[in-house]
Amino acid sequence: MKKFLYLELFLLIMKFLKKFMSTKAVEKRYMSAGAKFGDAVSYIYMGECEGFESTLKTWGNWEQEYAFRGYRTVSLDDFIEFGGYGRSIDHLLGQKREENESAIFHAKIYSDNYLGKVEPTIELEKFLVDENPQLGTYTLPSTKNLNK
Repeated sequence: MKKFLYLELFLLIMKFLKKFMSTKAVEKRYMSAGAKFGDAVSYIYMGECEGFESTLKTWGNWEQEYAFRGYRTVSLDDFIEFGGYGRSIDHLLGQKREENESAIFHAKIYSDNYLGKVEPTIELEKFLVDENPQLGTYTLPSTKNLNK
Protein backbone atom coordinates (compact mmCIF):
# COMPACT_ATOMS: atom_id res chain seq x y z
CA MET A 1 0.00 0.00 0.00
CA LYS A 2 2.83 2.37 0.89
CA LYS A 3 4.64 1.69 -2.40
CA PHE A 4 1.47 2.50 -4.32
CA LEU A 5 1.10 5.84 -2.51
CA TYR A 6 4.73 6.74 -3.18
CA LEU A 7 4.32 5.84 -6.85
CA GLU A 8 1.16 7.95 -7.13
CA LEU A 9 2.91 10.86 -5.40
CA PHE A 10 5.90 10.51 -7.72
CA LEU A 11 3.63 10.51 -10.79
CA LEU A 12 1.82 13.63 -9.57
CA ILE A 13 5.12 15.42 -9.01
CA MET A 14 6.35 14.40 -12.47
CA LYS A 15 3.11 15.60 -14.05
CA PHE A 16 3.57 18.96 -12.32
CA LEU A 17 7.25 19.22 -13.30
CA LYS A 18 6.56 18.44 -16.97
CA LYS A 19 4.96 21.86 -17.29
CA PHE A 20 8.34 23.47 -16.54
CA MET A 21 10.35 21.34 -18.96
CA SER A 22 11.51 22.75 -22.26
CA THR A 23 9.76 21.48 -25.37
CA LYS A 24 13.05 19.90 -26.52
CA ALA A 25 13.28 17.96 -23.24
CA VAL A 26 9.69 16.77 -23.62
CA GLU A 27 10.33 15.83 -27.25
CA LYS A 28 13.42 13.84 -26.24
CA ARG A 29 11.49 11.88 -23.60
CA TYR A 30 8.55 11.37 -25.97
CA MET A 31 10.91 10.06 -28.64
CA SER A 32 12.67 7.76 -26.17
CA ALA A 33 9.42 6.36 -24.75
CA GLY A 34 7.99 5.87 -28.25
CA ALA A 35 11.16 4.12 -29.40
CA LYS A 36 11.05 1.77 -26.43
CA PHE A 37 7.41 0.90 -27.06
CA GLY A 38 7.99 0.60 -30.82
CA ASP A 39 10.81 -1.83 -30.15
CA ALA A 40 8.58 -3.92 -27.86
CA VAL A 41 5.83 -4.01 -30.51
CA SER A 42 8.33 -5.08 -33.17
CA TYR A 43 8.58 -8.36 -31.20
CA ILE A 44 4.81 -8.71 -30.68
CA TYR A 45 4.82 -12.02 -32.57
CA MET A 46 6.24 -13.48 -29.34
CA GLY A 47 3.53 -11.87 -27.21
CA GLU A 48 3.48 -8.87 -24.90
CA CYS A 49 6.71 -8.68 -22.91
CA GLU A 50 7.15 -7.96 -19.22
CA GLY A 51 6.41 -4.29 -18.55
CA PHE A 52 4.56 -3.87 -21.86
CA GLU A 53 1.61 -1.96 -20.36
CA SER A 54 3.79 0.35 -18.29
CA THR A 55 5.90 1.11 -21.37
CA LEU A 56 2.70 1.94 -23.27
CA LYS A 57 1.52 4.16 -20.40
CA THR A 58 4.85 6.03 -20.32
CA TRP A 59 4.70 6.63 -24.07
CA GLY A 60 1.09 7.79 -23.72
CA ASN A 61 1.95 10.25 -20.94
CA TRP A 62 4.76 11.86 -22.95
CA GLU A 63 2.60 11.84 -26.07
CA GLN A 64 -0.12 13.79 -24.22
CA GLU A 65 2.39 16.40 -23.05
CA TYR A 66 3.90 16.70 -26.53
CA ALA A 67 0.44 17.12 -28.09
CA PHE A 68 -0.58 19.58 -25.35
CA ARG A 69 2.26 21.79 -26.56
CA GLY A 70 0.69 21.89 -30.02
CA TYR A 71 2.77 19.31 -31.89
CA ARG A 72 1.71 16.52 -34.21
CA THR A 73 2.26 13.15 -32.65
CA VAL A 74 4.11 10.27 -34.29
CA SER A 75 2.29 7.05 -35.23
CA LEU A 76 3.13 3.70 -33.70
CA ASP A 77 4.14 2.54 -37.18
CA ASP A 78 6.89 5.15 -37.28
CA PHE A 79 8.01 4.35 -33.73
CA ILE A 80 8.24 0.65 -34.68
CA GLU A 81 10.48 1.65 -37.59
CA PHE A 82 12.55 3.89 -35.29
CA GLY A 83 12.75 1.81 -32.12
CA GLY A 84 12.59 -1.62 -33.69
CA TYR A 85 14.65 -1.08 -36.81
CA GLY A 86 16.65 2.13 -36.35
CA ARG A 87 15.05 4.27 -39.07
CA SER A 88 15.13 8.02 -38.48
CA ILE A 89 11.97 9.90 -37.50
CA ASP A 90 13.63 13.31 -37.25
CA HIS A 91 11.54 14.59 -40.16
CA LEU A 92 8.35 13.86 -38.16
CA LEU A 93 9.33 15.70 -34.99
CA GLY A 94 8.73 19.35 -34.19
CA GLN A 95 5.77 19.72 -36.56
CA LYS A 96 3.18 22.12 -35.18
CA ARG A 97 -0.47 21.21 -35.73
CA GLU A 98 -2.64 23.48 -37.86
CA GLU A 99 -5.00 25.86 -36.04
CA ASN A 100 -8.06 23.55 -36.03
CA GLU A 101 -6.20 20.26 -36.31
CA SER A 102 -7.00 17.80 -33.54
CA ALA A 103 -4.29 15.89 -31.75
CA ILE A 104 -4.02 12.18 -32.49
CA PHE A 105 -3.20 10.02 -29.49
CA HIS A 106 -1.60 6.90 -30.92
CA ALA A 107 -0.95 5.32 -27.51
CA LYS A 108 -4.68 5.52 -26.74
CA ILE A 109 -5.51 4.08 -30.17
CA TYR A 110 -3.15 1.18 -29.48
CA SER A 111 -4.61 0.65 -26.02
CA ASP A 112 -8.19 0.63 -27.33
CA ASN A 113 -7.58 -1.56 -30.37
CA TYR A 114 -4.68 -3.89 -29.65
CA LEU A 115 -3.67 -4.12 -25.98
CA GLY A 116 -4.13 -7.71 -24.85
CA LYS A 117 -5.66 -8.69 -28.19
CA VAL A 118 -2.61 -9.63 -30.27
CA GLU A 119 -1.95 -13.35 -30.02
CA PRO A 120 1.63 -14.66 -30.26
CA THR A 121 2.35 -16.46 -33.51
CA ILE A 122 5.04 -18.73 -32.07
CA GLU A 123 4.77 -21.23 -29.24
CA LEU A 124 7.53 -20.22 -26.83
CA GLU A 125 7.19 -23.33 -24.68
CA LYS A 126 7.70 -25.56 -27.72
CA PHE A 127 10.60 -23.44 -28.94
CA LEU A 128 12.33 -23.63 -25.55
CA VAL A 129 12.13 -27.43 -25.62
CA ASP A 130 13.20 -28.32 -29.16
CA GLU A 131 14.68 -25.04 -30.50
CA ASN A 132 13.32 -25.76 -33.98
CA PRO A 133 12.43 -22.67 -35.97
CA GLN A 134 8.76 -21.82 -36.23
CA LEU A 135 7.45 -20.14 -39.33
CA GLY A 136 4.37 -18.04 -39.67
CA THR A 137 3.06 -14.68 -40.73
CA TYR A 138 1.85 -11.85 -38.60
CA THR A 139 0.79 -8.27 -39.03
CA LEU A 140 2.22 -5.55 -36.85
CA PRO A 141 -0.35 -3.36 -35.11
CA SER A 142 -0.81 0.01 -36.79
CA THR A 143 -2.17 3.35 -35.63
CA LYS A 144 -1.59 5.21 -38.90
CA ASN A 145 -5.05 4.61 -40.31
CA LEU A 146 -7.03 4.31 -37.07
CA ASN A 147 -7.02 8.02 -36.18
CA LYS A 148 -9.79 8.76 -33.73
